Amino acid sequence: MSLDWNALEFSYPQAAPLLAGWQWQAAPGLVQLVDGLSLGKTTALQLLAGRLQASGGSLRIDGQTAQALQSAAAVFWHEPRLPATMPPDTTVVADWIAQMRRDCPGWDEALFAQWQEGFDLVPHGAKPLLALSTGSLRKLVIALGLASGARLVLLDETTSGLDKPALGFLREALQAAAPPLAAQGRYLVLAHYEPLLPAGGAVQVVALPAL
Repeated sequence: MSLDWNALEFSYPQAAPLLAGWQWQAAPGLVQLVDGLSLGKTTALQLLAGRLQASGGSLRIDGQTAQALQSAAAVFWHEPRLPATMPPDTTVVADWIAQMRRDCPGWDEALFAQWQEGFDLVPHGAKPLLALSTGSLRKLVIALGLASGARLVLLDETTSGLDKPALGFLREALQAAAPPLAAQGRYLVLAHYEPLLPAGGAVQVVALPAL
């Protein structure tokens, strides 16, 4: 089982190609895409999610093409900075959680409860998404992604808006979550400017290519 990125070719209109010739492979577990210059991480996640289409190269997850995995149950990609990937901002938090429970066959209620408590999300259940702070919205997306059961979970700038206690919980919970994810054949791809956890075991670090 592996996630194989083989020299995907992509460029925005009137712009130079991004990530040209980049090749990498990762096993199931936590995969940290790292680029201190903040160049290309979000594009890489959108290519993994199928939101952007490459003009060349290939992307396979356990031998399947990314296009074959495009369903809510297989790929989790919700980025608060990209409204098109999110529910309407009038959606009530509890309603989004209930929808995820219905739509995700691999939903893990115990895991969601762990992240919900660790991030202190319970008080926000009756609020619409637009009433959440940047940090609270980010916490909700992380908790839903981990509990979704999706084979491929994509999270961008995971620490954005998080306070010190939340950051501590995030690191500890990710370290604990990595081995079960690997055992389940799931990939949590986390893009950040630096590794949140050191590589080892079910935790991997992949550096984006320098431009």
